[in-house]
Amino acid sequence: MEYIIGTRGSKLALVQAEYVCERLREAYPQDSFSIQIIKTKGDLIQDRPLDQIGAKGLFVKEIEEQILSGEVHIGVHSMKDMPAIPAEGLVFTKAWKREDPRDVLILREKKSLAELPAGAVIGTGSKRRAFQLLSLRPDLKTVDIRGNVDTRLRKMTEQGLDGIVLAAAGLKRLSMDQVISQYLEPEEMIPAPAQGILALEIRAGEEKLLEMLDALSDEKSTEMAKAERGFLAEMGADCHVPVGAVCRCVETMDNRKADGSGLQKLYQLDAMFGDSAGKKVAYTSQLGTDTEILAKEAACEIRKQLAGKVILVGAGPGDPGLITVKGLQAIREADCIIYDRLASPELLQEAKPDCECIYVGKANHNHTMKQEDINQLLVDMAMKYEKTVRLKGGDVYVFGRGGEEGLYLRERGVSFEVVPGISSSMAGLAYAGIPITHRGVATGFHVVTAHNKRDELADIDFKAMAAGKDTCVFLMGLSKLGEIAEKLIEAGMSSDTPAAVISHATTAEQKTCTAALNHIAEEVVQAGITSPALIVVGQVVKLRESLNFFETKPLFGKSYLVPRVGEKTSEITEGLQELGAHVDEIQVGSIRYLSFVEGADLDKAHLDKAHLDKTHLDQVNWLLFTSKHGVRSIFENLDRAELDIRALSHVKIAAIGEKTAEVLKTYGIHADLMPKAYHSAALLDVLKKKLKPENVVWYPQVTPADGQYKTALSGYCQLVEIPAYENIEAAWKLPEGKSLESYDGICFSCGSSVKRLLEGMPVEMVERMSEGMPEGIPCYSIGPKTTETLKEWKIEHIYQAANATCQSVVECVLEHCNGKEQCHG
Repeated sequence: MEYIIGTRGSKLALVQAEYVCERLREAYPQDSFSIQIIKTKGDLIQDRPLDQIGAKGLFVKEIEEQILSGEVHIGVHSMKDMPAIPAEGLVFTKAWKREDPRDVLILREKKSLAELPAGAVIGTGSKRRAFQLLSLRPDLKTVDIRGNVDTRLRKMTEQGLDGIVLAAAGLKRLSMDQVISQYLEPEEMIPAPAQGILALEIRAGEEKLLEMLDALSDEKSTEMAKAERGFLAEMGADCHVPVGAVCRCVETMDNRKADGSGLQKLYQLDAMFGDSAGKKVAYTSQLGTDTEILAKEAACEIRKQLAGKVILVGAGPGDPGLITVKGLQAIREADCIIYDRLASPELLQEAKPDCECIYVGKANHNHTMKQEDINQLLVDMAMKYEKTVRLKGGDVYVFGRGGEEGLYLRERGVSFEVVPGISSSMAGLAYAGIPITHRGVATGFHVVTAHNKRDELADIDFKAMAAGKDTCVFLMGLSKLGEIAEKLIEAGMSSDTPAAVISHATTAEQKTCTAALNHIAEEVVQAGITSPALIVVGQVVKLRESLNFFETKPLFGKSYLVPRVGEKTSEITEGLQELGAHVDEIQVGSIRYLSFVEGADLDKAHLDKAHLDKTHLDQVNWLLFTSKHGVRSIFENLDRAELDIRALSHVKIAAIGEKTAEVLKTYGIHADLMPKAYHSAALLDVLKKKLKPENVVWYPQVTPADGQYKTALSGYCQLVEIPAYENIEAAWKLPEGKSLESYDGICFSCGSSVKRLLEGMPVEMVERMSEGMPEGIPCYSIGPKTTETLKEWKIEHIYQAANATCQSVVECVLEHCNGKEQCHG
């Protein structure tokens, strides 16, 4: 048989391949073996550090592709360059005898690390080596260096480096160990996992070839590789982080019994791991006879030192207002949130702007991520972030698999806390007007999950349920509703026992269906009830008619679209939700505050008069605010200029709108002038009566602006328009499965949200807009300017709020629903 060995073309790679080839020729003279050179990505890119090019496997992908295609039979690599787990369709053989695993110093003039002067420069392409070297000698400097051994030696001389760090194994294989100045013992520098071990890679299923290669393996080296690469796999590490591991056989324990068994080797695994910045590095040393267990124990100890905390938070049953105070605090402080399908999306808006949010939702037969993968993700994020929140619908431990996640974290050395949540098994019933217990009706309750992991009806004690008067609650059982009803009746429960099914409990989409137990399944089908749903059986269902508060809210069953500018939930949305409506928000813009302190990139036309410093502020008589963003921009710039509220002591403040006034008050300021009507015309009318031609008025406004105030106040004062903030357009899309016709109305809080919504629509929708909004869909406007923009787009069904406030928009919606509001279209 002719076997082709694939390898990189560097001198060291060829020496390693020739070594493998020669041993195979000696062992199997009846077969022929040859070498084929293959270029890899790592060979082609020499001008960037390894961690900036890609992950582990940088020097192997092209070789692996040819193994899979059958062009070559054996890939020879340095095992330290290999991913912890081979690519699909490939396997590693057992390890052959290991070369020296240590790192070494090659110094240009000095003989040892101790002799190097402070400030000496050492070249290395490895973060692991650099971080450990600096822990030994913090006074040294390290620089990145790439290339093969000869290239690095040449660069050391050409660049005037004091030394470089290389692997002893490579130098010895190249017969260049005479250049070594000092061996760095594992106690000084832990080598890369499997350094000095060759990785022989073949296609899976090639059993004969695997047997041939394994016959030449070395038992101790194989166990060492298993420990070191096991640690690498446990940590999920790549070339972006410093990771080291070295395993040594320290002694053999002779515990032989009469039959001769019991001879065991004792191994020591030393490991290190750090973050990509090198700010946190941890070390551990483990002793044992099982190298796979050693790898897990070492990883666990490293995580105990480095991992952040995971907080398992119950998000409640759906209504974001039902999150606990402690749960909300955890969300606001989180660096990463891993959330599922049943956690309210509004809760994510409470997260920090830079918080990473990862969706791992699981619906019936449609899992975004398997539970075992979620478990590992929690560990990975704990190693990346100080505080990770696992946000789960309902309560963490009530059929939420939180216990599995907690155990997985504990076993891997990651600390965690639990913040319980309100379970839908109680809150969902309450929102449907059904108390889970009631004096004289039900003194207890059963809460069970209705299906098992095989998606069959769970093993439920229906006789115990049927025998008493307790309320029976079934979670995740909509598809088993008919079976549940039959089993309860068979167990002795009366067929006319009241039953209810509550879909999307505690949300605006909540829908409740009630019927006698023997008819509930067919009634639910006719009502179109969908999951997630709760099933409740018992006499307490009769109390729904008297206790139903949620589904009787004035806007319950209505659905509205609210385009918003900014990241936070709109007050319009909050007001509509309070009245029971379902609201979909889409972000059509974001606010960015601009700097106009000295040195800022400000429009040249405003430079002389609008620099925010003490000298220019002393000349200002009035500040004019028409939005909360203008207020915030001014105070951000005051802070940049190292000024505070005292710098405005002589300045009068004019403002428009309740929200603008509220934000001013947060800075300790009450407006001197504020019209009763919250629109520009009213503010201009009162300003003209107060201003004098010599007054300097600063007007922080959005840019670009329409110049309305500049024109209107010409001759009344010296108005200085300040570009204080930008309203930046944001890409948006309607929720999946929704169209404009899905809504009972659209609420606009500014003209830009009108423009962004309509401009961002698909072409076919824009064409339909030429004759106005789809028939019957009303648009609610916050004020005259927004109404004017809607009319420019030929929108017909416009209802304008009485005052330019978000609350007034909500009142406008309610009045229109009650038939009281007049159309402005």
